Amino acid sequence: MSDSMKSQTSSPPFTLLNSLRITLAALSLLLAIPAGAADAPAKDTPKRPDVVYVPTPQAVVDKMLQMAAIKPGDVVYDLGCGDGRVVVTAAKRYGVKAAGFDIDPARIKESLANVHTNKVEHLVSIQQKDIFTLDLREATVVFLYLLPSLNVRLMPQLEKLKPGSRIVSHDFDMRGAKPLQVVTVTTDGDEGDEGDFESNEHILYKWVVPWQKEAPDSDKKAGNSK
Repeated sequence: MSDSMKSQTSSPPFTLLNSLRITLAALSLLLAIPAGAADAPAKDTPKRPDVVYVPTPQAVVDKMLQMAAIKPGDVVYDLGCGDGRVVVTAAKRYGVKAAGFDIDPARIKESLANVHTNKVEHLVSIQQKDIFTLDLREATVVFLYLLPSLNVRLMPQLEKLKPGSRIVSHDFDMRGAKPLQVVTVTTDGDEGDEGDFESNEHILYKWVVPWQKEAPDSDKKAGNSK
């Protein structure tokens, strides 16, 4: 048998062996992958805040708390708690339990420091959570400083509050819900946070659950509001 014929007849076994090695290598890699790893979902990226943080002046905080008519046994929620000044003031002044919620880790850190500084850890909790996923039914008073569209987005959750629960919003109303009270607060502008505002006038809105329905602006203009 010639050398060329020997080369031709020995080639198929060599190719088959290589194919077997590749198959075994692929199988070993597959077995090395932990169960479920191949179809494991990617980690969720942190949710970004829906609004830019602007601290509410303390004078406005004081008025909001007054409007809420806080009484013993109330449970106060602040949705988008910032540095925690609303819940800290509520706890110190009225002795009620309060919870602040924010999505921003920096705000959570500031709030926790504020709670610690004012020694109200026994009354106040601070939680990093998405406010649109919260069950709000434990609260009897809810404070908001968001945007009109975000207030509206919260309405299905707020509607589940106990009858008589109060909602107070800084600067922004809640389309479709008629406020029970609207108050304008004029600050002296001396507080450091005032530099974040174009005006030293602040409008505060109060609702009591269940709130009175309000016709959209388009219906009001047509003379259909009740």
